Amino acid sequence: MSLTRMPALFLGHGSTMNVLDDNDYTHAWQRLGEALPRPQAIVVVSAHRYTRGTGVTAMERSQNSP
Repeated sequence: MSLTRMPALFLGHGSTMNVLDDNDYTHAWQRLGEALPRPQAIVVVSAHRYTRGTGVTAMERSQNSP
């Protein structure tokens, strides 16, 4: 396992409609994904989940990961 650390990034997703658009914003996201090395892990903090109280969830690997 490599001990090289990747930079921490804050990436606000903007409008959820961006997933359907083909514009400078979505092209920039595409270029970012192509420029960054593939991470071993991703931490996501979101205010878009409804739960009772504060919660933390984790999974070993995303169901969509290769």
